[in-house]
Amino acid sequence: MTDPVLLAVSRAIAETGWHQVPMAEWARRADVPLADVQARFPHKLSILLAWNRAADTAMLADLSADEQEGPVRDRLFALLMRRFDALAPGREALALLPDPRRGAPHLLVALSPHLIPSMVWALEAAQLATGGILDVLRAKPLAFAYGLALRTFISDPNPDLSDTMKAVDQALKRIQGWPLALPTLPETAPPTADAS
Repeated sequence: MTDPVLLAVSRAIAETGWHQVPMAEWARRADVPLADVQARFPHKLSILLAWNRAADTAMLADLSADEQEGPVRDRLFALLMRRFDALAPGREALALLPDPRRGAPHLLVALSPHLIPSMVWALEAAQLATGGILDVLRAKPLAFAYGLALRTFISDPNPDLSDTMKAVDQALKRIQGWPLALPTLPETAPPTADAS
């Protein structure tokens, strides 16, 4: 995560909270010109959307075999953890969102529809996408699993996000049996011995 403006504004939010704080105050605390903040973040939701885009970018960059080969759940686990690693620098600000006194729960509701395209891209990255409506149907339970793990992420005290890793694994296991949730890969037929 290398966006200095997003990081600076997020640090300011961690100090003040989200609720009833003008964006000019965040600009002042972040030492960022107000015009620059407005150009990047015309409203508070756009800050969350910027973090979501950063997570998308981190999830899709420099993909390895871990994300594209092997069991379906392992691929998606690796990709979702990439997202949480990217969000870690802004966790203090993001952790305040559910708080009705200092947060902005309504912004989490507004963010929810944007997670579906992100989860479709996770399917694309894992080489599990079909290019059709089935991807959207599968993205919904995947977004649900991501949301469950997000609750753990915002309070995870471990630098290595070990609690978050457990939560991602448990959430993916939870949706595994749901209809259309996780695709099933065809089994590879065992090699047959040549008749002699």
